[in-house]
Amino acid sequence: MEILINELSLDGSFEKLEDFYDSLGGLLKIQKLMESSNASFSKHHELYTFKVTNDMSLHDAFRDKRSRSNNKIRRFKQLLNSLMSDPSFWHEDQRHKDTDRYTCQFTSETNGYSLAEACERAKVVLSFENASFVDNLLEIKKNGVLIDIINIQEHLSLCDLLYEKYLIDARVYCNHRFNGTNLSFEYLEEGYDFNILEEDEERAFISSFKMFSEMSWDAILKSDGLEYKKYQPSKKDNWFLNSPYTNKQIYKFRTSQRFRCFGYREGDLFIVLRFERDHTISNKG
Repeated sequence: MEILINELSLDGSFEKLEDFYDSLGGLLKIQKLMESSNASFSKHHELYTFKVTNDMSLHDAFRDKRSRSNNKIRRFKQLLNSLMSDPSFWHEDQRHKDTDRYTCQFTSETNGYSLAEACERAKVVLSFENASFVDNLLEIKKNGVLIDIINIQEHLSLCDLLYEKYLIDARVYCNHRFNGTNLSFEYLEEGYDFNILEEDEERAFISSFKMFSEMSWDAILKSDGLEYKKYQPSKKDNWFLNSPYTNKQIYKFRTSQRFRCFGYREGDLFIVLRFERDHTISNKG
């Protein structure tokens, strides 16, 4: 899938360059997610000329030297350099015809812009932070016929889209989707992970993870649906005996009537270790 960078979202709307830099935190997460996917960016051949502030272009923002010593700004500039240099130009393989009329509320042009080109590709664009581009769907008319374009501004919606399009697997999805929540999949063990699940089972687990991640620990502990509790088997039945987690207090919670998720808690973070499909392990502890 090819995602087109929406140059129209760079319309000089930021008052100061620092405000623009501050807006790029979400784009860093998006870039990292894209590196783990089978999707790619494509851009307008003059993207670097579009305005960040009234008097500064994207290229000017990259070249600005006032924040040279700031590590955060340096990361943002590396991102800008990547966006200006790495993605291909969609003009090299333009799909929309100049004889067709593509109209929308964002420009008076009828062709030659990325939203028009997106109509003939995957119908997905990435927008910079801009009050005019906050909607998840952007309406474009091709010769009067309405086309909806998916508008990405933050990494969670991109994460969901890439997973639904099978462009990232469940492990990558969970690492990004639940980063910063009360769930961690960093130590999910091979042989007990998503690879043992059928697709419908995988989605059942993920659905439960979404619910878990949106709950407070007080709510989790009281939830009859999750049944979060200690895993307390006999020594001979201990699933984690002789594992790196022998001395950890393991907990489990329910992701369906049959499925269980095992792991341990560190502060407010639940470290996911293993999945169970048939409840035989859970029955013993």
